[in-house]
Amino acid sequence: MLAVGLSIFLLWITLQIISVFTHHGEKIEVPDFVGQLIGDASVIADDNGLEIIVMDSVYNPRKEKGVIMIQDPLPASFVKEGRKVYVTIVGQTPEKVKMPNLVDLSVRQAVERVVAARLQVDYIQVVRGEFNNAVIEQFYEGKPVRPGRELDRNSKIVLVVEQAEGATPAVVPDLIGNDIAEAYGAVFSVTLNVGKVVFRDGLDESTSRVYKQDPQPGIQLSAGNQVNLWFRNETK
Repeated sequence: MLAVGLSIFLLWITLQIISVFTHHGEKIEVPDFVGQLIGDASVIADDNGLEIIVMDSVYNPRKEKGVIMIQDPLPASFVKEGRKVYVTIVGQTPEKVKMPNLVDLSVRQAVERVVAARLQVDYIQVVRGEFNNAVIEQFYEGKPVRPGRELDRNSKIVLVVEQAEGATPAVVPDLIGNDIAEAYGAVFSVTLNVGKVVFRDGLDESTSRVYKQDPQPGIQLSAGNQVNLWFRNETK
């Protein structure tokens, strides 16, 4: 009887060890949390052996407070159990940020500083002058905006840029595969503007990538001209 009991116990131990090794390193597919409320997403994540971490919040009057806007890793990624999924949710009120001083900077420097301040470039207005690609004014809602003024996060800033007669044309960058922020930043940094924008699968900041652009990379344009962009959801 004792021998039978010992045999059963050893068999149980063996099965447990096999189970552990069978599931060791098993990957979990990350669910799509974008558009879900943070509470609901946290329950789903827990059921799947994942953990939701709120990294940031953005103000969006068209979205319900607590709705997830962006996630990392992306939906359909495969990760190990226990992996943290970092999300950006809709906040209740707009965050206030300070307007930087962009005057006398190059366009590339100004664009980088706008992004670092959690603002957005609206468009670049080119005027004739003595210098090339130098920012001479900064505008918000049609009026000059002084450095240090508090604005809502993601407010759009117009850069007035000086260009000398006969300046070297801007070269259209290769934007294929870029996300929204990368594509816009690359266009503005070479003193061009974003023209027509098409989201084939609908706007999704976490997964939208450029799959088509016009003009093509390498084409030379005068400063201030437009680049048209087409985005698609990379998970589709």
